[in-house]
Amino acid sequence: MMLISAYAPTLVADDAAKDQFYGDLHSVLRSVHRSDKLFLLGDFTARVGADHHVWGDVISKHGVGSVNSNRLRLLNTCAEFDLLITNTIFQQRDQLKTTWMHPRSKH
Repeated sequence: MMLISAYAPTLVADDAAKDQFYGDLHSVLRSVHRSDKLFLLGDFTARVGADHHVWGDVISKHGVGSVNSNRLRLLNTCAEFDLLITNTIFQQRDQLKTTWMHPRSKH
């Protein structure tokens, strides 16, 4: 079993920092043997939305509303390495599906 804990750059970080992070993450993920169970945990500062018709192998039907600019980086990484975003699998109240909410906009 391989357990990886990763924390992506914030939304305001420049694209170079985000590209470096995902490049490093891909290197680590490539090093995991295919027979190992892989658990990737962390904060990817990405809202992936609820479009399970397009991303059905990556997210399930219980995703949360809108998306942000980091979503494609995370979704493409998950698709490439056959990873599933598990908090989109289980039906629960929307307020329990995310870890942070903006105090004014409530997003």
